[in-house]
Amino acid sequence: MASSSSSPPPPPPSSHHADSSSSFSGKWEYDVFLCFRGDTRHSFTSHLSAAFRDRQVNFFIDNMLNKTESIDELTSVLKRCALSVVIFSEKFPDSSWCLDEVATISQSMTKFRHRVLPVFYRVDSSDVSGDSGSYAKTIERKYGARASKFWKKTHRASKSPEDRKRLLSFWVIRIESELVEAIVNCVQNTLLEMSPRVKPDNLIGIDFRVDEVVELLAMDTNDFRIIELWGMGGVGKTTLAKACYQRVISTVEGIKYHFVGDINQRDAMETRMEEMITKLYSTLLSESNLTYDNLLFDERKRRLSHLRVFLVFDDVENLSQIERLLLGNHLSSTHLFAPGSRIILTTRNKMVVGNVGAKIYHVDCLSHIESLQLFQLHAFGESRPSDDLMGLSSRAVSYCQGCPLAIKVVGGALIGKSRDYWVSFLSDMRQIPTPEIRHVLMRSYNALGGKEIQSLFLDIACFFYGTNKSLVTKYSPAYHLLEVLIDKSLCTCVVERTRERIQVHALLRELAWSIVNDESIKLENPTRLNNLGDIQKLLTKKSLPSLQGGSTAQGIYLDLSKASEIDVEANVFEGMTSLRFLAIIYSGNKEGAPKIHVPYDAFTTLPDSLRWLQWQKFPSKSLPSSFTPKNLVALSLEYSPILKRCWDVEVCEMHFSE
Repeated sequence: MASSSSSPPPPPPSSHHADSSSSFSGKWEYDVFLCFRGDTRHSFTSHLSAAFRDRQVNFFIDNMLNKTESIDELTSVLKRCALSVVIFSEKFPDSSWCLDEVATISQSMTKFRHRVLPVFYRVDSSDVSGDSGSYAKTIERKYGARASKFWKKTHRASKSPEDRKRLLSFWVIRIESELVEAIVNCVQNTLLEMSPRVKPDNLIGIDFRVDEVVELLAMDTNDFRIIELWGMGGVGKTTLAKACYQRVISTVEGIKYHFVGDINQRDAMETRMEEMITKLYSTLLSESNLTYDNLLFDERKRRLSHLRVFLVFDDVENLSQIERLLLGNHLSSTHLFAPGSRIILTTRNKMVVGNVGAKIYHVDCLSHIESLQLFQLHAFGESRPSDDLMGLSSRAVSYCQGCPLAIKVVGGALIGKSRDYWVSFLSDMRQIPTPEIRHVLMRSYNALGGKEIQSLFLDIACFFYGTNKSLVTKYSPAYHLLEVLIDKSLCTCVVERTRERIQVHALLRELAWSIVNDESIKLENPTRLNNLGDIQKLLTKKSLPSLQGGSTAQGIYLDLSKASEIDVEANVFEGMTSLRFLAIIYSGNKEGAPKIHVPYDAFTTLPDSLRWLQWQKFPSKSLPSSFTPKNLVALSLEYSPILKRCWDVEVCEMHFSE
């Protein structure tokens, strides 16, 4: 790496046996430790780093390492990394720090099975490893013969037979973009190889999650506990609940147990709900002839109060469903069953249990490597993907963003298909979610009930993901319902330094746009627009059946990065009295002239209904004098020639978005 310390490399390591306690277990904090010299930092290494980020490879780079301390700190870092990528460049041997790192990496291979992938960047492998190569000469000149001898020994040790085999393909690549792609593919394949082998009947990423839930259950204590598994639709709540159920009933004795599935779907039909309740208590009481009408006899209630039970209530939507399952008792009641009883709930609604002291376990999405493993299982079976499909696999997994349901659906749709089919499928998938995924996610949207909160969800998913939470609460009069959306797993808030940013899963964002598009077709008037073609026709006043009466538009989000020039009239926004959100951005190159042109560089109107105005490269030197910003809560006019604001700045408090 980029250090110029003058201390010599460390002495050769003493012989030792591998430390079994440090051996690879399939879990690591970082995927890759990136070792390089500063001469490549702003060129090849920066391109490789960007590719790692794009493909969600979690890597550790030198600016995260405190070099004021001993090189021993590196050993601790390497234990948390699955493998190292070492970029040997022309000036690499000039840095004793880089040589120290390679020596430490070599020791780590022996101590805890650390893997190494050497990359020869604009140097020949013989320069690095040969006895008379430029590396050996430089090291001997700077640090002496002993250091040179140690370098040769270290470098030979750092290349396993598997690594040498992979390097054969790297040596013939001269185009840097292709080399970067090859390295990333190789790293991801290596990570998959290092992960525990997955068989079709295995569950991926489940073991440690089950361990965490079982720890919350604390089956050896004598209190009454409720564990809520909470998360978005398709994230794997039911799968986790089933795994926990199997773990408990196979290891804990002296309990009565039952798994009640699909509660929300059965609740829609009274007879099915009654059948479900009857089966539950028939199992607990060991009575095969039990009927729903005679459940509440006092004798049966007495017997239940002496039973220690372990129950799973899967797919719960509201508290009344739980109370029906508990024969009218409130969830906080501890007298229905014996002490030491446990209930696990799975739900999309965090507040389903109210304030009864339940322990909430948030079911997160899969990590990127777990997602790749699951996708590989469903798209390739037990075979390994070819290199040309590895990049597409990563693209598919990135689309699914760790949602197991989506990964299974997409992987199953691509198994055995050609590369051309993959490309076409993945392109279309971003426009319309597959029916299986849409069906699951639509349940969460429909469960919101009211138009006001559904409209808030559409606004957030279409326009406000990644935005400062405080601005959103000022934008919408329904801001008080934001916490409800969070509790129902339709969005989350992530704390970044002193701010909270709203995050929405990519699948939920696409669901929102599909709902908006469906409504636009049904009503023949869109309320929210982000399609470049539709917005161009609206702004240029061209005929478009679904855009007749543009005043219905409530929000416009336009990315002009790839658009051509657009000529509009000065009164283009006249009549758009419902427009609350207007964002015109350039996500790519911010340089250059605006692509929207208005006569005399001046708009005559902007809707007074606007609450959010974000316009990069605003083509006028001032906002319209007729514009009254009484409703405006956020304003951003980046890269614009704006000279003055034509209103009294005390009319409203201005907040600048980022």
